[in-house]
Amino acid sequence: AFDYLMAARPSVPIIQLRNERESKYPSVIVDQYAGSQAATQHLIDLGHRQIAEISGPLHWHEAFMRHDSYLSTLDTGGLAPAAVVEATGWMPPAGYEAAHKLLDEAKPFSALVVANDYLALGAILALNERGLRVPDDISIVGFDDTPEAAFFMPPLTTVRQDYDTLGQQGIEYLIELINNPDTPVYHRVMIPQLVERKSTCPFTD
Repeated sequence: AFDYLMAARPSVPIIQLRNERESKYPSVIVDQYAGSQAATQHLIDLGHRQIAEISGPLHWHEAFMRHDSYLSTLDTGGLAPAAVVEATGWMPPAGYEAAHKLLDEAKPFSALVVANDYLALGAILALNERGLRVPDDISIVGFDDTPEAAFFMPPLTTVRQDYDTLGQQGIEYLIELINNPDTPVYHRVMIPQLVERKSTCPFTD
C-alpha cells in the first residue's frame, strides 16, 4: 500500500516510522537489534548461561530483529539458546501460554528474554503458578518500557523505546523534506535504552 501511494503521489513528502531498516524510503526507526542485544547481554553480565526466549510473532519484522539479535548475542558470548517459544500474539494471554509451553519442554533456564512487556506480564503469572519466583528463580527482561512496567510484581527490567522522541524526530524530518525536497533519503536511527528494575538479579547456583 505504501509503495502504491509513493508511486501515485511521488511529490508528496512522506516518511515511515518503525519500518524495516532496509526500506528505500525516508524513515525514523528504533534499533531493535541493539535493544535486544542490550537485554540479552544484561543477563549474560549477571552470570546467566541458560537463557531462554519468548519471541513475538516472527512475521513481524521487529520481532524477527529482536529474536535474531538474541541469538547473535548468545553466540558472541559462546552460548546457545536454552529454549525458544514463539508467542501467538503480543498481549499477556500469549505470554502466559508461551511460558507454560516453555516450562512443559522441561529445558532448564535461569533467565528469560521476552519480546515485549505485555508478554512478560503473562509469563510472570505462569512462572508463579508453576512455583517459580521472579527474579530469585528466573530473571526476566521485557521490551518497550510500557507505563505499567514499573508497577509489575516485580517491577520489570525492560528496554525503553522513546516514542515521544520518535514522533518528534519524525515531524522534524518531515518538515525538513517539505522545506527542502532535495534532502537526501536516509534513516534516522534511535538507540533504545535498558532500564534495570527488580525482575533480574545475578545468577547463583
